[in-house]
Amino acid sequence: MKRTILLSIGILFLLSVNAFPQAQGKPEFYRNQIGVQFNPLINDWLLNSGSRMIQTVAAIRYGYRITKNFTTGTEFDCGFPIFINCGDQYHIFNYFSYGINLFTRYSVLTEKRFQIFAEVSPYFSHYYKEVWISGDPNPYRSDKFGCYAAPGVTLYSKNRRVSFDLYSEFDFTGHTRLSYKVNYNF
Repeated sequence: MKRTILLSIGILFLLSVNAFPQAQGKPEFYRNQIGVQFNPLINDWLLNSGSRMIQTVAAIRYGYRITKNFTTGTEFDCGFPIFINCGDQYHIFNYFSYGINLFTRYSVLTEKRFQIFAEVSPYFSHYYKEVWISGDPNPYRSDKFGCYAAPGVTLYSKNRRVSFDLYSEFDFTGHTRLSYKVNYNF
């Protein structure tokens, strides 16, 4: 009797294995995203013809798409100057900043290659500046928590593996910056 029950359970198990197959085709949308950013800040320092410094931002990001419209994730960014064509008289200060962000993004027109999005990101940032000419040997340090909102647009490649984000960050402290990012979706 035990053999018959075990044999029946085994046969039912083998018959039900193919009843719930997983889809093997192209996914409806890619859930994971890795993004990189390296761009100059478009601000007064860059646009001033007498300036000898370009402020830059670099970042790496991981995002997980929960639904077609919602993506959430984390980002690590840093900022630093690039001095160009300058002698010692222009080296007034040197700085480095880094930040850790969490973000949530809502996208519309998700079936299209061109999408519009809005993103909200709380962050923690650390800022370190050395002042060279003022005579003060103590560096300036600052830690802060903040939040920014970023409306923007995304352009996807034909196979949707690569995307390009162009957006404007509005920090709730009053700072604004234009940024772009290249993403790989998988």
